[in-house]
Amino acid sequence: MACGACMARAQDATPYVPARDDVVLQRVPPRTDPRVRQFDTLRAAVAAKPGDVAVAVALAHAYIDYGRSTGDARYLGRAMAVIEPFMRTATPPVPVALAHATILQSRHAFNEARAELEAVLRRDPDSAQGWLTLASVAMVQGDYAAANHACVQLANAAGGFMGQVCSASLRSLDGHAPQAYALLTMIEDPGPRAPPDIRAWIEGLMADTAARMGKPDVADGHFRSALRWAPGDNFLLADYGEFLLDQGRAAEALTLVAGDTQSDTSFLVRVRAEAMLGLPAAAIDTATMDARFADMARRGDHLFLREQADFLLHIHHDAAAALALAELNWKTQRAPKDARVFLEAALAAGQPRAAAPVIAFVAASGMSDPTIDPLVAKVKAQP
Repeated sequence: MACGACMARAQDATPYVPARDDVVLQRVPPRTDPRVRQFDTLRAAVAAKPGDVAVAVALAHAYIDYGRSTGDARYLGRAMAVIEPFMRTATPPVPVALAHATILQSRHAFNEARAELEAVLRRDPDSAQGWLTLASVAMVQGDYAAANHACVQLANAAGGFMGQVCSASLRSLDGHAPQAYALLTMIEDPGPRAPPDIRAWIEGLMADTAARMGKPDVADGHFRSALRWAPGDNFLLADYGEFLLDQGRAAEALTLVAGDTQSDTSFLVRVRAEAMLGLPAAAIDTATMDARFADMARRGDHLFLREQADFLLHIHHDAAAALALAELNWKTQRAPKDARVFLEAALAAGQPRAAAPVIAFVAASGMSDPTIDPLVAKVKAQP
């Protein structure tokens, strides 16, 4: 189904002009951030050794990690530019191809990322990073059999710890959240030498898993713990913010993301919270988000189809347009939040039969979530 209403919004959009002089359009990364200072060191190394694969890949991953952490997609472009000369070769080195696949994954080009990862793993079957990234992509796409295979191979390549985290992530999705939580509890404390981002990753997974078990208080504790290990992390802020909105804690969600306006996902939480609270700023920030989506459409970016569908449904109350985007999104993303917005939009649009693909997937995969199960029941109850 084509998203005619969405295309019309993008085509009719005019250049965004802030309504107030104090509206922040873009934040410049602070020089006090050690990651930003590292860029200078790595760029100098690349300039000194332009053909050195290891140095180029190190800079590319520094950009990727920073872009993911902050939600600033420009750094994915910078990472791509660094490895582009190596990608023009007949057979790009494995580390370069892995970095390229990671960029594609971050841009939600999941089919392309998966094809590249599978090619890399044929060349290097012991690549732990390759198996981990492939497992992540397969989970997002709802291909749980492929994800399980990748988790097993990851355990063989990197040891039990990574394999256990991977398997727990999968078990959380396929209807075995209690088992997943038990697995994660066994490795919640990975030792004093574990990097903070690993600790935050585990706590974030435990938060999502506890939420799927219907234990919001437990989930809340894990979210807070994750943010202590990785304060300001874009994914955690957006994930926790959406959780708070679901719990009817809009004021807390707004406080949480107040300083993260650069990130589109955090800004969406801000707009939803303002709308729920009936704040005057909601109208201004809704216009800002409309402009951001229009810019993405002009660039040909399709990073946030699920989020845009949710925005159209809950902010603009345009169920038909939301359903069109949710259907398009479902072709490549089948995570619980993707299923949820598809079901919500189908019900709001009065087209419950449109959600048949989600109903079939939930039945086949075993997916279970307190935010999805009631919607599935509602769709099934419709004539």
